[in-house]
Amino acid sequence: MKSFLRKIALMALSLSILSTPLLAIGLDDILKVNLRPGWRAEDGTHIAALQITLAPGWKTYWRQPGDTGIPPKFNFRVAEGLGILEVLYPTPKITWQDQVRTIGYQDEVIFPIVIQPRTIGNMTISGQVEIGVCREICIPVSLDVSAILPAKGPIDWVIEAAFQTLPRAGIDKINCTFTPATDGMHLSLTLPHQDQDINGATVELGNSRLWIETPRIDRTSNHLKITTNILTPSGNPIAVGRGDVVTTIFSDTTATEYHGCSGS
Repeated sequence: MKSFLRKIALMALSLSILSTPLLAIGLDDILKVNLRPGWRAEDGTHIAALQITLAPGWKTYWRQPGDTGIPPKFNFRVAEGLGILEVLYPTPKITWQDQVRTIGYQDEVIFPIVIQPRTIGNMTISGQVEIGVCREICIPVSLDVSAILPAKGPIDWVIEAAFQTLPRAGIDKINCTFTPATDGMHLSLTLPHQDQDINGATVELGNSRLWIETPRIDRTSNHLKITTNILTPSGNPIAVGRGDVVTTIFSDTTATEYHGCSGS
């Protein structure tokens, strides 16, 4: 329980920086957000994207931001004719500063948006984007965005290029073991040995109330072993669905994402 509270205190300290006055800094000087309307694919799927351009030295965060940071939230409203919507996350960069790991993006990031329309005509997409942006100070940003999605139009090659930056889907089977540990649980994941050099890993459990420590990576001749501690609010183990476990391993140039695991 104490470890969990220390982690929360660290997060609170990072968030307290968010209240720092902007002084002479204007939001338009820090970032620009553009909802690219995209195009309608032959199978009827509509491809759009959210483009975030950051000023030099500023960064924003991945869906698992690391030891501190704010994961983005995309709250798109379902307008008439707008069906299933999914926001995809490009491969982020892992950086370390003063033994604190952050995971995110600098300069520019483009989040592809995949929509299954319920109409063959034009659609309107609108919603709210909530992100954190940081340099010497950190600022929470909430913006309203909207765009008309045309039923006909050319492929947007900027969005098409963004698809090439998504993590690859892992095909190997991952075995996982949960055991009780101080302040929560210990998770051990094992998968076949990877050919590329691995410089980091993340584990997500689909529960924002759990604090997942930076995983440790160990290699054997045949396997890659990833271990981490999961800190819970009560300090006791809780139920976690193995189908909810998302494991991402990072090399210098790529990332591979695995959904689910099996084991004891």
